[in-house]
Amino acid sequence: MSARPDTIGRVRFPRDAAVIDAKRDLGAKGDGKTDDTDALQRGLDECLNDGRSQAIYLPNGVYRVTRSLVYKHALGPWLYGESRDGVIIRLDDGVKDCTAVLRTHPREKDPGSADWFMRNLRNFTVDVGNNPDTDGIRYFATNTGILKNVRVIGRGKVGVNGGFLGLSGPNLIHNVTVDGFETGIQSTWIWGQTLSRVTIRNCRKVGVVVNGHAVGIEDLVVENTPQAILCDMDNDWYWWAGVIALTGGRFTNVGGASARSGAAIVNKGVLHLRNVKTQGFEKVVSSTSPSGDAAGPAVQEYLSHPARSLFDTPATALNLPIKPEPVVPWETNLARGVCANDFGVAAGDNQDDTEAFQKAIDAAAKAGKTTVYVRGCGGPDPNWYQIAGEVRVHGSVRHILGLGWGRILGMGKGAFIVTDASAPVVKFQNMDAFGGPPVTIENRSTKRTMVVESCGVTIRGAGRGDIFATDCPSLVDLRSKGQRMWARHLNSEGEDDIGLVRNAGADLWICGAKNEGRGVRFRTSDGGRTELLGLFNYGPGNIAADDVRPMFDTVDAAACFMGVREIGFGGVWPVKARERRNGETRALTLPQGEHGWIGWSMYGAGVRRP
Repeated sequence: MSARPDTIGRVRFPRDAAVIDAKRDLGAKGDGKTDDTDALQRGLDECLNDGRSQAIYLPNGVYRVTRSLVYKHALGPWLYGESRDGVIIRLDDGVKDCTAVLRTHPREKDPGSADWFMRNLRNFTVDVGNNPDTDGIRYFATNTGILKNVRVIGRGKVGVNGGFLGLSGPNLIHNVTVDGFETGIQSTWIWGQTLSRVTIRNCRKVGVVVNGHAVGIEDLVVENTPQAILCDMDNDWYWWAGVIALTGGRFTNVGGASARSGAAIVNKGVLHLRNVKTQGFEKVVSSTSPSGDAAGPAVQEYLSHPARSLFDTPATALNLPIKPEPVVPWETNLARGVCANDFGVAAGDNQDDTEAFQKAIDAAAKAGKTTVYVRGCGGPDPNWYQIAGEVRVHGSVRHILGLGWGRILGMGKGAFIVTDASAPVVKFQNMDAFGGPPVTIENRSTKRTMVVESCGVTIRGAGRGDIFATDCPSLVDLRSKGQRMWARHLNSEGEDDIGLVRNAGADLWICGAKNEGRGVRFRTSDGGRTELLGLFNYGPGNIAADDVRPMFDTVDAAACFMGVREIGFGGVWPVKARERRNGETRALTLPQGEHGWIGWSMYGAGVRRP
């Protein structure tokens, strides 16, 4: 189990048009007595308008609410608390007809579409109070969405409900604690989800419920709860059953909500487990799958179904080293931040902003400042910034941040570059081309670390420095042997003959991914190693029957994909996997069940090595 990093700590924002401060600008009191519902709702309504998008900032305080807070726009919000434990959104006890304290979709029924993006919720606590039929957060986010460093407490029904509309995802629940609900996290009937470093305590029924999609889970702790995980199949159709790939689990029920429980994990679908420890349960897994139950109290590795391969690949995970993303301290000294717009960066004029971005970074580095931010975009197209050349990040600058929707298009060779002249760790956050050509964020250094969070870009590795990606609807292009990358919630979409995610010689570890489109999804070559936990592959319905481009392509390299679900209406990949080893090429074209859909516990390629 990888180490849990510290929380992001205190957050502060400049007094800028890009920021709505709940106390200063909305009149919220945060004193635990005043009803702040209308003030907070106004911020959610106004943070995306015709001309711009804005971050919403909640200074420390207890914000009393008396009904659901509802976010209604298709993009956003970008909601930040000053600190996780210092900002509490608290619902009065006994509130009637309130399904959730916070909901990120305007409706409770009929989602209309999956086009609800960039739900960024960070650094606060939701307290549902004593409302047993109320959820903490009803979370609807697609392609890019992160619930990060959030605590959900109280006597409610579901702590984080991602399945209330039957359509959502993919998205990320990251460094989140849920305490005191009937169910901790409801992850059902959506399009992929990632749970990273989640702690669930004192639930009356179950910690995590998964059904109808694939989930990648890293470092899950469930305490004082009679069942840790239910991987369900509630309509008796295997192709809609839950799919879970989990690495690192600690599940305890000692003196908890019931007597000694039967199984920590009940599986009716597809399961891959690694490094799971339990206490207070009769067994680790109770499963209807071919592999049956797992006794425990610990399991090093478990596959619910036989592994797939094309050669003599062992039925074990690659076990690549797992590293948590480094914590990049948020700059709380507001004098150490620079606004790129003040140096000529302008949205919506269709002019190249390369030189202006470089001027902003150069000025910040010369003055020893750490943060360069750009104001959020909004309104009809053209509403973007654009970069056609290389922007080099150097000196003291460690955080490039969009306040709101930082829409940046990459034209020509447009890229932000990390080199050995950069800070030891450089973080890029809230940049998304959103339908336009993505800008590239490249680590060209030999030893610097690059962090990319909530960015729809192309992530490129052309050096030896580490790369971390969190909540990224991004393409990946790793070109250097010996480089390493860790991704948590990766959503790559489009058509490609070579691969949306390309790994030529690097080590690439992914927890939680979703793909959509035609052509090759993942290509590993040149001795590279790729390991992925929890993949939802969606066939858009127009894949030709004679399309020979595989989902997984491995050429003299090693790859391991655990917990794979493929769904397509009218068309799926005829070739599921292809491997070339020592001059021989084999392909896996076996369709399973209806429509050729697959649900695999594991597919492995290449030779395992220490």
